[in-house]
Amino acid sequence: MRTGPVMTGAQEEFAAARSSRKRWLVLLAALAILIAVSSVVGKKSVVKVLRMSKTRTELQQEITRLKQVNEGLTREIQSFANNPGQVEVIAREDLGLVKPGEIVYQFSPPRPTTALPAPSR
Repeated sequence: MRTGPVMTGAQEEFAAARSSRKRWLVLLAALAILIAVSSVVGKKSVVKVLRMSKTRTELQQEITRLKQVNEGLTREIQSFANNPGQVEVIAREDLGLVKPGEIVYQFSPPRPTTALPAPSR
């Protein structure tokens, strides 16, 4: 009968197909491991991308804050240009400057006095 050798041939084909599937699975597993490792450790790793994204957000917030500060300083400069009296006030109060011919009176803080004991009666 021929059933014996036919079965053996089918079993060999089945074993060869199984071996081929195992090779593909090992290859796919190795590829998946390689992709996972490179996404965690490589130049464009997920961790690095997340850190850079956080840094970018922080820098954008800092840029927004600095733009607001810059706008405030621009308004302050414009107010000084339009109001020379404001410059004089700052020169007098913050810098202690005086106009030529003005007399400056400086008062020192009062000295602590030593009180004499009251005479007892």
